Amino acid sequence: MKLIHKLSTLLLASLLIFTFGSCEKEPIIQTEIVTVIDTVLINTVDTILINIIDTVVVENDEEVTTFILIRHAEILDDSNDPGLTEEGIARTERLIEMLSVLDLDRVYTTNFNRTTQTALPVAESQDLALSTYGGFDHNFVIDDILDNEKGGIVFIVGHANTTPNFLNALSGTTDYNQIAEDVFDNFYIVNTRSKGDSEVVHLKY
Repeated sequence: MKLIHKLSTLLLASLLIFTFGSCEKEPIIQTEIVTVIDTVLINTVDTILINIIDTVVVENDEEVTTFILIRHAEILDDSNDPGLTEEGIARTERLIEMLSVLDLDRVYTTNFNRTTQTALPVAESQDLALSTYGGFDHNFVIDDILDNEKGGIVFIVGHANTTPNFLNALSGTTDYNQIAEDVFDNFYIVNTRSKGDSEVVHLKY
């Protein structure tokens, strides 16, 4: 296991408590409005990743809203509206376990099979109805959440070309590019006070 790139002062103590093992390089500590832990690579997902999620997510702070962002799980083919593969379905089951330590306030999906099939099991596991959004309505969705679910936790399933839009809007940067077509394992936790004042934690699951 290895922890790479930037590690914020805010998360340093809480992340190191899980003892990731030897690191390839010393963590670089920096302070800025937007703090990014570029990637945490974990060989075994279950307990360690759940504990990280439980630690990183800011709860009981009315000023901090947590956005959890992923791309949909693996798809059957490159048709216009494919469903999920067996591997993709297994990934949704992993998401249910990972998110079980949190009380989500909303679950969002676009109106496509691949995103709906990824989001619905999570929503059902938390007795929530799905909220649908247009793929490029990220600013509207963010504003609505910050106005009406401030201090809450929301889970948003998107696409290779839409999830980066959320990340850029929340972080106030242009750091996030379109996700490669064969990549389905990104898991972003964004603790947000307002647009442009966010901490982004990038996990692989």
